Amino acid sequence: MSRFHPMAWVLLALFPAALANAQAPALPATSCTTCHSDTDLFEGAAATLVSDFANDVHAEIGLSCHDCHGGNPDPSLADDMFAAKDEEQAEHPFVGAPERTEIPAFCGRCHSDPVTMARFKPGARTDQEALYWTSRHGKLLKQGDMEVATCTDCHGVHGIRRPVDPLSTVHPKRVAETCGGCHGDAQRMAGRTLPDGRPLPVDQLARWTQSVHAEAMFKKEDLSAPTCNDCHGNHGATPPGVGSVAFVCGQCHGREAELFRRSVKRDGLLAHGELLADAGTEGCAACHEPPEPQAQLVDIRSLVECETCHGNHLVARASVAMLSPLPEVPCAFCHEGTSEAVHLALESERGRQHYVQVREELVQEGKAAGLSGDALFDWLVDQALELPFHTASSEAEEGQTLPLRPEFADLFRKFRIGKTTHRIIDPATGKEAVIHVRRCSSCHAQEPQLADAPVGLTTAEALSSRMREMTALTASAERQALSARRGGVETHEALADVEQAVATQIRLEALVHTFSTEGEFDQAYQEGIQQANSALDAGRRALEELGRRRKGLVVALVLVLLALVALALKIRQLSAGEE
Repeated sequence: MSRFHPMAWVLLALFPAALANAQAPALPATSCTTCHSDTDLFEGAAATLVSDFANDVHAEIGLSCHDCHGGNPDPSLADDMFAAKDEEQAEHPFVGAPERTEIPAFCGRCHSDPVTMARFKPGARTDQEALYWTSRHGKLLKQGDMEVATCTDCHGVHGIRRPVDPLSTVHPKRVAETCGGCHGDAQRMAGRTLPDGRPLPVDQLARWTQSVHAEAMFKKEDLSAPTCNDCHGNHGATPPGVGSVAFVCGQCHGREAELFRRSVKRDGLLAHGELLADAGTEGCAACHEPPEPQAQLVDIRSLVECETCHGNHLVARASVAMLSPLPEVPCAFCHEGTSEAVHLALESERGRQHYVQVREELVQEGKAAGLSGDALFDWLVDQALELPFHTASSEAEEGQTLPLRPEFADLFRKFRIGKTTHRIIDPATGKEAVIHVRRCSSCHAQEPQLADAPVGLTTAEALSSRMREMTALTASAERQALSARRGGVETHEALADVEQAVATQIRLEALVHTFSTEGEFDQAYQEGIQQANSALDAGRRALEELGRRRKGLVVALVLVLLALVALALKIRQLSAGEE
């Protein structure tokens, strides 16, 4: 092994200092920087203005204090405050710090000037100030509300960084935190209301952090995942209107948006939305009475595409928990099918007995802990992620989470097994709040009072049943193929069919947005069932091949054993003859 050259150690020792200098270059001395660097005169935040500005994007391109605040930058005037703050200075008359209402125009002197901005970034947008005055923030600021956000509340003051800088307050990973600094502050938002008069919620950040969008942003490092400004806008920030929500979501989810717009559900949703506009504080209960589930939806003021089912800030990954009716246990999706006959066809006798034993033990444990209904269902979802035959290892140290077997983890995600509730800490109360998933049965009654038949719930049951059948067939096919593969049998054909069936299942999940079991959904369902059955047949053939190999091995071992016995007897006979 070659030794490290001594000069390398010197370079390594110098590297941190060089990096620090590169990140915080020394500012040219001016009357401002010289005076404000004096810790005898300034303390706290005021004492760090110069060091903060050293990392500012404006300092990076050669601007300094006087370019924004005016004044004579001559360093020799550092001890002469009146001369340094010369309001008559020809090139940079002193203007000082702007009043809060002046901040947008203060920043807009440069950022709204195409000629000025072209010097530093050709093609840069120059409409930020104009957009700001159209935003909710800008309108309230014009009315004299000093608590609303201005440029500096989002971008900072003397430490402004480029949006692509991970330390920037408007970097994609920090936008929600920045917006939540105000919108998650219950005290600051106190007294503010929604257009219908209800208090403005402060749990947007708490909800968003539990969303599939936040998961993509932070766990998958996908900086294109939606955060506050992707839906609300940047400088022209405003809540999306009722008629625009679907188009906001459709920017990314175009397939689902198009399917919904062509569905029968859209017209019904819009019609109900018009009725809700006149329903007042009763919400859906203005028309629906118990025992209809809609009678409980008193907090709904509008029915909006996408948001009605998926919510807005806590947009969780859509799961089977949104469907109705749900089986008692989530295990049923992969292990039971839609009937006892299907269940018997999917599993071997030994497999059925093992599954039933595990299921009953878990259900009894959950019920002994006082769980039932949705709470039991959710608890079992968690237990599925810890079962030894679902994890890559059966032993874990205390506090350690075992990784899932890749095959199980893949199907668990693609089959969208999930919970019926989500939990957040409500900033307004500091207590845990339980958010229930919006399900088909949340709006569709088994015995509707205002309709001739339960069309909605019947359709939901049919959609759920067909998807569950696909899930069970595909999962069983994979289990059989994997069992054969562990025995040394080639299972390429079976696993390829499984992949095709899974791909069709994913397509079915999107086609739920047609809200019909006919047409495209039925076509995909028939294709998927054919693929799943093909995978199941291939898996069974692989298991049969494994069985034949094992039987052949037993026969071979018996023959070898007989040969060895015969050989031993022959040797014994020969030995006796020699004696």
